[in-house]
Amino acid sequence: MKGKKHPLLIYDRIHRQRRLLFLVAALILAGLYALPYLVDEETASKLWPPAYDNLFLATSVIAFFSFVFKLIAPKLAYAQCTERNVRIQTPFFPLFISYRRIHTTRPNQWGRVFPPEKRTRSQRRLIEPIAGGEVILLDLKGWPAPLGWLKLWIPDMMFLPDGTGLVLWVQDWMALSRELSDFKDRRREAQMRPKQETGLYNRMKR
Repeated sequence: MKGKKHPLLIYDRIHRQRRLLFLVAALILAGLYALPYLVDEETASKLWPPAYDNLFLATSVIAFFSFVFKLIAPKLAYAQCTERNVRIQTPFFPLFISYRRIHTTRPNQWGRVFPPEKRTRSQRRLIEPIAGGEVILLDLKGWPAPLGWLKLWIPDMMFLPDGTGLVLWVQDWMALSRELSDFKDRRREAQMRPKQETGLYNRMKR
C-alpha cells in the first residue's frame, strides 16, 4: 500500500530560474553553428576558424539538454508514504526514511524556518515570494545516509537550518501530514502484532 505522490514544489521554483536562458543560449549557439553553411564560402572563411563549429554545436546541445532537464526535473521529485518508509524522490536520487527515524512532524512556514536575517543571497531570491507558504518539517533522529552525500542530491532549502530534519513543500501539506501520521501508526501496529502474538502463544503454552 502506498500513499499519494506529493510533488516537491521547491524543485519547480529552483529549476524555473534561468530555464529560458538555457533555451535562448542553445538557439543562439545553434545559429552560430549553422551560419557558415548559410552564407557563401568567402564570407564563411572570414567568420571564425572551422574548429569553432564543433564547439558551438557541443555547447548548443549541452544548453538544450540543460533546458530539457530543468523542464522535467520538477515532475520527477515527490514525497510518498509507503508501508515501511517515506520516499523522498529527487530527480536523480531516492531517499528512504523509515518511520522509526522520524521523531516528529509539524507544520511551519518558509519565513519562520528561514528567517530573513539567516538567509543567504540565493535563499533570499527563492524564499521572499513564498515566505508565507506552509511546509511540513520532518524532525529526524538521524540521517539514513551521510549528510555530505545527501547534499549532493537534495537542495539546501530542504534541510532544516537548525537541527536534523527535512523541509517538505507540497501543494496539500495537510494531506501529507495526515498520511505521515496514518502510515506511521500502521507501521507501529504491524511491528507490535508479532510480539503480541508471541506473548499470547507463550501464555497459552503455560
